[in-house]
Amino acid sequence: MIESSYLAKKRLVRHPNPKLLVLRLEMSSDRCSRTLFLETYSKDHHDHIKIFIHSYTSPVPYPIYSIYDTVGQIMGSCNGIVCIYDLGYIYLINPATRKLGILSPEFLRENTALTGWSNELPISVGFGRDMVTGTYKVILVYLFDRKVVKTEALNLENGERRYVCFPISYDRIGNDKRSFFANGSLYWLPKPDSLFTNKLIKLAAIDLHTETFRYVSLPTWYTKESKSVYLWSLKDSLCITDVLQNPSLDVWSLQQEEPSVKWEKIFSVNILKVSWSML
Repeated sequence: MIESSYLAKKRLVRHPNPKLLVLRLEMSSDRCSRTLFLETYSKDHHDHIKIFIHSYTSPVPYPIYSIYDTVGQIMGSCNGIVCIYDLGYIYLINPATRKLGILSPEFLRENTALTGWSNELPISVGFGRDMVTGTYKVILVYLFDRKVVKTEALNLENGERRYVCFPISYDRIGNDKRSFFANGSLYWLPKPDSLFTNKLIKLAAIDLHTETFRYVSLPTWYTKESKSVYLWSLKDSLCITDVLQNPSLDVWSLQQEEPSVKWEKIFSVNILKVSWSML
């Protein structure tokens, strides 16, 4: 009963418990061991959990000031499951049950030779859920021939991998290469391009059920000069904000895409009146 999807869904709705997730790296004193942890913090600071994810070991010390000193990224979360990408490994962890699934670099490379970009690892990973079938899927974004992006959808239920059209070049994806899951789709915020302003100031999106690509228009206030805009998911709705907007920070939510795209301002925060003691 505890592991049933019905119970999990009801609990998330009735007892939301937002937490801060922190991905932490610890290096041993001899630099021969590199350990990854996920820590969770509740709003009242009374529920701090440190979860072991994985430990990498080396017969010789890891080089100083190298990639091994940097921690990976939390690439997304869905229904309480967190997706982490670190040194070619994809970790799927449920902090509540501490269950952990691992996709190794060898597994990720397994299919690439068949599709034209042999022995490469993803440059980015997206994670979400097919809202029709309930299946969790991972989107693997590969760089091919320096600029061309190729994408696969990995079905975590049956292991099937399918090519997904993703007609955006590498230099057009946002700096952190992250996507955000909301309402059955993954969304990327591309970099603005002054040469094709009207066409490219749009979100890139993939529907996780149909595994098809589409563009989504941004709010009218967004321009190619908008340098501090971020996406996130709030109550399964995609939200967007210019974080350097001052003094009032507006939060816009994507309300619909058909028959036309509709964004709505759901609230504003006066930065000058925010009490930092609340955080």
